[in-house]
Amino acid sequence: MHLKRAIISAASPILMAASALPGPDPITRIDEALQNVTTLTRPGRVGYATVWDGNKAVQCRRMPDRTFRCEAAGASMQPSLEAVVTPPRLQAAARLGWSPDPSFGNQVQTFPADMPTGTVARHIADLLTAAYEADLSGLETRTAWVADEPCPPRSGRSQNLAGLVSAAPIQSPYVVRACAYAPEAPAPRADTRDELLAQYGGTVAAELQRLRINASRRVFVVLDAGIGYIQCAPNPPRAIYCEAQSAQSWPALAAVLTPERLARLRAAGFAEPGRSPNHWRDYPLDEWSDAAIASSLLTTLRDAYGYAGATRLRIATE
Repeated sequence: MHLKRAIISAASPILMAASALPGPDPITRIDEALQNVTTLTRPGRVGYATVWDGNKAVQCRRMPDRTFRCEAAGASMQPSLEAVVTPPRLQAAARLGWSPDPSFGNQVQTFPADMPTGTVARHIADLLTAAYEADLSGLETRTAWVADEPCPPRSGRSQNLAGLVSAAPIQSPYVVRACAYAPEAPAPRADTRDELLAQYGGTVAAELQRLRINASRRVFVVLDAGIGYIQCAPNPPRAIYCEAQSAQSWPALAAVLTPERLARLRAAGFAEPGRSPNHWRDYPLDEWSDAAIASSLLTTLRDAYGYAGATRLRIATE
């Protein structure tokens, strides 16, 4: 025991001195990552070398023909890069041999099989400097091995290193498992009540019809506007019960549900929280058609919550 302590004590100055030494320069670190995925092979898995400064990232893998295919993150999957990869910088990337890949909106380049990894590393550093204005002094690197499959998992839109291959467990709920990604089209604005009803009225009415037909089952529908929701379920024998989200259940709504908008909720027939944490009301089915309830709910989302279709209405069910 005393001998172990003596060895550790004697080694400590050496370890401290080593940790204080400056690390290799950025190009050397990129080169080492590329060498690692070249020399270390694992059956059934593919090695990826990733280098990044924030979300300004490049990822490379050795292809079966020994070429290096590298992808640089783009704004399609990482919107925060829109201010970075401007048209002039994309032109700079093109001059360096990188071209857009429509599959995930990244910039790609394939380097010859006989090109030294050190040369590939310099190409990557040139791209990060010219097109991304990355801070090479703070560059991070990693290597990882992912199952060899045609469409490996990629970090989902707006996640860290979005659009690049990742099998990290923390990313699993958000990964894209496809060979290409198409951003969801922006929802058309509904500047008037009639436009909102034209856009969603038929779908919401059909969901309410489903509740009515299946009133004996545990069914529900949620109309989520992003800035508040309304949820409904059957209230047997002949009513639809609906709740409109309150500031008591989500405090951030206090800035949305102003006294004027709360008055609109009252005018739409929604009672104060108490029976539930939310505002609530019944729609008797002998007085309200499915279409009329849909119109009432969408109008309430517009008048009380300020929803005008800027984000797509999310409809969730059981």
